[in-house]
Amino acid sequence: MVSIIILALSATALVRFAIHQWRAIWIAAANQPISVSLQTVTGIESGAIAADDFRSLLSAYDQACATQKVNTPWLREVAHYYSAMSLLERACKKMPPFLSKWAESERAICSRYVAVALDQHLSMDLDRRAVVQS
Repeated sequence: MVSIIILALSATALVRFAIHQWRAIWIAAANQPISVSLQTVTGIESGAIAADDFRSLLSAYDQACATQKVNTPWLREVAHYYSAMSLLERACKKMPPFLSKWAESERAICSRYVAVALDQHLSMDLDRRAVVQS
């Protein structure tokens, strides 16, 4: 019985560690600086990226990467996380408002992650074009 409890606690700790590690990776990526080319493509200033910009940024990313098979790590998972945070925000809008504010800040981080991924793709595309022209 004790071994089962230890196994359950260890599995729980491992899952919690994996979730925190995953969040740390994409939050660190979301904190990368963004160039002016993102504003040119999306019309959104890098300092003004909000939680509700996620869908438009994701759409711009899909359009920019439509011709190439570009695979951004964690993008699909971040999109799922964004959806979960949207549900949590809507569910907690009236009851515990601090959860709603936390969920909105998480959604803003997700939007920033997509913006950084789009900006990196645009930078690489610009570099490729410069190499081809020279």
